[in-house]
Amino acid sequence: MVASTERTPSFIATIRLRTNAQEEKVILMLSDCGRQLYNACLGEGLKRIKAIQNTKLYKETVRLSKTSEIDIEKRRANFKHLNATFSFTDYSIQSFGTKTKNSSKFIAEHLGTHVCQKLSTRAFKAVQKFAFKKAKKVRFKRKGEFVSLEGKNNKTFLTYSNGYVFIGKTLSLKCLIDPNDQWMQHALNHRIKYCRLIKKEVKGKNRFYVQLILEGSPHRKYELGKEEVGLDIGPSTIAIVGESKAELKEFCEEVVVIDKENKRINRKMDRQRRANNPNHYQSNGVMKKGKKKWTTSKRYIKTRAEHRELERKIKEVRKQLHGRDTNQILQLASSIQTEKLSYKAFQKMFGKSIGRKAPSMFLKMLKRKVEAQGGSFREFPTYSTRLSQTCHCGAIKKKRLKERWHICECGVVAQRDLYSAFLARYVTKSNQVVLQQAEKEWFQLSNVLNDCISNLKNMKVERKLISTFGV
Repeated sequence: MVASTERTPSFIATIRLRTNAQEEKVILMLSDCGRQLYNACLGEGLKRIKAIQNTKLYKETVRLSKTSEIDIEKRRANFKHLNATFSFTDYSIQSFGTKTKNSSKFIAEHLGTHVCQKLSTRAFKAVQKFAFKKAKKVRFKRKGEFVSLEGKNNKTFLTYSNGYVFIGKTLSLKCLIDPNDQWMQHALNHRIKYCRLIKKEVKGKNRFYVQLILEGSPHRKYELGKEEVGLDIGPSTIAIVGESKAELKEFCEEVVVIDKENKRINRKMDRQRRANNPNHYQSNGVMKKGKKKWTTSKRYIKTRAEHRELERKIKEVRKQLHGRDTNQILQLASSIQTEKLSYKAFQKMFGKSIGRKAPSMFLKMLKRKVEAQGGSFREFPTYSTRLSQTCHCGAIKKKRLKERWHICECGVVAQRDLYSAFLARYVTKSNQVVLQQAEKEWFQLSNVLNDCISNLKNMKVERKLISTFGV
């Protein structure tokens, strides 16, 4: 059953559950059982990986070359032997989780075996990520923190049927489904692989949802376009250039508006925290080092709840905007090309903007959607293409970041981001720009780019545009 889940395409339908106070109490109790089991598996996984790392064989293996084929094979064999010797495998951690569940009568009574196995696998993957140096540390779940629960199929413990979610043998929860929602009705006609129980905090109140992991593809309200499109995504802008349309707009503009209010609340929280804990700060306002016990006032707790709610809104609005923008691009494009950027490097220069707008998440969503519909998505390296420096006449000239227009001696004048998106359409699989083709089609597409700039200038009369447009 697990193998088929990995092979077949899937999508998720999230449905809100109708719950009363007693049912919420039961769900939170189940989550706490899951939290304790997860922490136990996490601790056991850490114990085993540290035992592996203390062996002489491990220390010799990590020194082996990662480029030599002989050393690569030897590394693989040694790590496989160490994992088997110290029982650091997914199956072994699942076995430990099952034994831990059976040894605790309370957890055994309230959690199903499949749910416990999934929690054990989640703990194993967290420790594995730490072992591969992809994470600096693992994080144990604190008391009161909700842990999502999921099964392996739609047959035992956590199941969905006919508008209801059944948890164990005692709890059944009604799903709030809109009968006029075409997307949801389409989703419910597909086979359910398994269910997941999650919680969201909205305006200070708990809301519980079931996520149905379904086999197949979600309902689409549009057809995939037929044009080749070039994209240029920056920290604050997105440029889209196709054969018939070009667009330059602020990336996730609505998120910026909410974030301004969030910054104000952050400053308010800082003032309240300093007023409640004056002994934790030096005379120049710098926080003292060392462990501290913080005092929180009722007003601070209220402000913190407002901050948490705004963060939730930012997350939801960003996801909605990503979905809207990807759908608009897909209605135009069947083939998409863009630069492969290092967003970690972007975070160092534009940390707040990248954190709020999440361009990497946007590109992953776009790639997933276009490939699911039979289109193509390709990212190419910036080193060999240098789109922001190149002109289709062959000239290459470096530009400072504040230079927002591409102006060449050959007479080409274009907005910098739009011109980079224009050139992205002509990058081959060998990561070279076909300048002859770009020059041939420039006359036609220059009109498309000029129309885009004209629209921006008309918008400028109504509202202020960001400076990176260069308009």
